[in-house]
Amino acid sequence: MRKRNEILIAAALAALCAMPAAGASRRTPVVEAIESCSPAVVNISTERVIQQHYGPSFGFRDRMFDRLFRDFRERFHTRGRLKRSLGSGVIVDPSGIVVTNEHVINRATKITVILSDARRYEARLISSDPDSDLAALRIDAPGPLPCIRMGTSSDLMIGETVIAMGNPFGLENSVSVGVLSATDRAVRAEGKLLLEHLIQIDAAINPGSSGGPLVNINGELIGINTAIVAEAQGIGFALPVDRVKNVLANLLDYRLLKRVWLGVRLQEITPDIAEHMSIPLEGVLISDVKADSPASSARLRKKDVILAVDDEPVGHPFEFTKIVLRKSAGDKVRIKYSRDGRRSRATLKIEKLPEKSGLELARVKLGLELQEIPSDVARLLDVDSDIGLIVTGVLRNGPAYGAGFEKGDLILRIGGRPVADLDRLASLLEHLRAGRRVQVLLYRRNGLYRGMIKVR
Repeated sequence: MRKRNEILIAAALAALCAMPAAGASRRTPVVEAIESCSPAVVNISTERVIQQHYGPSFGFRDRMFDRLFRDFRERFHTRGRLKRSLGSGVIVDPSGIVVTNEHVINRATKITVILSDARRYEARLISSDPDSDLAALRIDAPGPLPCIRMGTSSDLMIGETVIAMGNPFGLENSVSVGVLSATDRAVRAEGKLLLEHLIQIDAAINPGSSGGPLVNINGELIGINTAIVAEAQGIGFALPVDRVKNVLANLLDYRLLKRVWLGVRLQEITPDIAEHMSIPLEGVLISDVKADSPASSARLRKKDVILAVDDEPVGHPFEFTKIVLRKSAGDKVRIKYSRDGRRSRATLKIEKLPEKSGLELARVKLGLELQEIPSDVARLLDVDSDIGLIVTGVLRNGPAYGAGFEKGDLILRIGGRPVADLDRLASLLEHLRAGRRVQVLLYRRNGLYRGMIKVR
């Protein structure tokens, strides 16, 4: 009996010893990942005016302006009602850059971003890409904001744990956990391809979660939640983070947003490029250097590899772009780079882009005559004068004429970017290559429309 009791006591002690300390098993990698990412997840609330048209035009003599005034009256002075919607987003830079889905902010007249600590900011759209369903917003906070760490979608594993974060049905700071089910999926509707090369997950993505982050157990962003299969359970989709970074590098182009340049074109170093060029898989590759530019003055060359900017490591053109966006013309950036295996440093002075005429570029590349909204007209109509550009003429045999644009249209965005004045228009058009088809958001008579123009 004594021996039997000793055996039982020993077994009980062994079981107690095998039990973890109180609370130790509860702090799993999933919990730690959620804690690290939550401060960067935001709620996005949008407002859009639904029109209820009434009343005649103001009766001005000029037909074009008569119609323009009528359109503005219907657009801004109708008995409209607000349609509100909710979505999610994630902060990707401490300066206040927020990424979300394009369909979350599409046609919004007001965008409000609510942080995890309940602070609220009105956001402005930087630019968007409907084809990738991504949009970049900016919020102005008094100090640096918490941001998420970027991961990679190049090494995803089927079956690995993933965490979808967002605000489903307006329930802030919600999370769902699942596994990665597949990669390179496509989403179709009514036989039309909508999105492709997506990550498929079984973590729940509900209305309001769109635009929120998909993270791994290391707390790294691996995707942006974007779509679900309504008829199914446990089938959701996210845009892979490597694609997100590529799109953001274009959406956040400092040449367009800040009218500055360095004269250097960058390229991500993929495993194939690294193997072909016999270089390490780090940094970003310089694919071109413009003559008489800050980069050429600093003696940077094509095929150099930039490793760090202002002592911040860069592994993707997006990371390089984020750093330059924090600066202005006249500021300097310190570059650490590699050439033929040897590491060197250079200092570049950021320069203002040479001025070009937005009017002339619009005529040449689009076949449009455009005009900013006169301030007296804006005051009369009680609208912002920088809401868009008026089409005052459509050149025959030009790209816009063939696409059906009309005199009196109000151009709001080109290629997903707001065109509030002729300077911003010039920044955009001078970088559009001939033959490219670009989407235009315009206001005509009683609503918003999307059109396509093939750049000349």
